[in-house]
Amino acid sequence: MFERAAFTKALYSAKLSAEKSAPYYRRYDGKVVYVVSLATDADTGDETVIWTPYPFADVPKYYISSKKSFCAFIEVNGEQKAKYKRLVNMKISAEAVERLTEDGFRGPIRKRQRLQPDEAYDSREYQQSPTYYAYAKDLCEHYNFDRNKYRLYVKEKKLVAITRSDFAKLKEDLQFLDSALKTVLALYQNYFRERFVNGLSIRRYAEAHQLNRGSVDYLQKKLLTALAQLLKEGDEADGLCRLRSKTT
Repeated sequence: MFERAAFTKALYSAKLSAEKSAPYYRRYDGKVVYVVSLATDADTGDETVIWTPYPFADVPKYYISSKKSFCAFIEVNGEQKAKYKRLVNMKISAEAVERLTEDGFRGPIRKRQRLQPDEAYDSREYQQSPTYYAYAKDLCEHYNFDRNKYRLYVKEKKLVAITRSDFAKLKEDLQFLDSALKTVLALYQNYFRERFVNGLSIRRYAEAHQLNRGSVDYLQKKLLTALAQLLKEGDEADGLCRLRSKTT
């Protein structure tokens, strides 16, 4: 058993070195991180993993872990588990890539490949944000992904790469957001379309509208704050809480 675990660990470490797409990992305690890059110590040759927590903060913080520690296996409730496990289908937004570039890091090198409809279940978690602001940000940044997933269901007449319970949450969130943008948040409809449907980064949106970045950041914060308030009010009206449980 020990030899098999050692082989798996070595294979996992090699996979991290070869990673070229947007690498999100879920830690054994459930927290998600984004691996920004690998760095090599010039004196010892040891490799270090540079990572940042996800969801991304407005002012990102970066942390380092030795590659040996990052790729380690630990014992949880008597079971050997990878300390970090890769989430294969999560995508990074253009805004996040832009922020990484501004901080001196390179964004992911995207592999152009068509995912098959029956591929493994996506790793996105629905209605699991820690705050309503993070919930609002999650809905906006994943709007295209969720909408395409819903359209695939309509086309195929069956659930594809998503559980029934997650699909119900996806549909509920899409309908809520679409309704809000047509009514209470109509003021932000054009901004939402350009940023989150057409995929303009904050920088490119600012250039297109001859605004400075600070003004666009402020506009987006207003949109997310207003949406967060609507989500909170909706939960209060329904007697529910669609945030991550504090006990998990």
